[in-house]
Amino acid sequence: MTRFISYFFGVFYVDLLFHQYQAQAFGFPAQTTGERLGVLAFAGAVTLLFYFISWRFFPPSFFHGVLIASGFFATFDIIVIHWIFHLHRLTYGPEAFIIELLLVITGFGMLAYGLIRERKTIIEEKYY
Repeated sequence: MTRFISYFFGVFYVDLLFHQYQAQAFGFPAQTTGERLGVLAFAGAVTLLFYFISWRFFPPSFFHGVLIASGFFATFDIIVIHWIFHLHRLTYGPEAFIIELLLVITGFGMLAYGLIRERKTIIEEKYY
């Protein structure tokens, strides 16, 4: 039961983080390529900090749930919302497609890694 709760808490929390559409940057506009990349670097650093905290202080199932949710929402959001429907982009500069492509590849990797590791954890616990 703990695995189930940890997994879904990780999924729902990451979904909440990915869809903070009304986030404000204290009114500072990011207009140049450097500024936009700086904002993305800051967001990436906060995300990596969250991954570290979820890996270090929570059960493995929570961490796997975070990776699976991150990978799924990154790939699904970018492919469907950004590329197919053109509702919004990661940034509106020329760097958007390259960064989004890298995030889709990374997202697929995170999704696969989280699923494989969680499945391996479940199988290992059955035999002990």
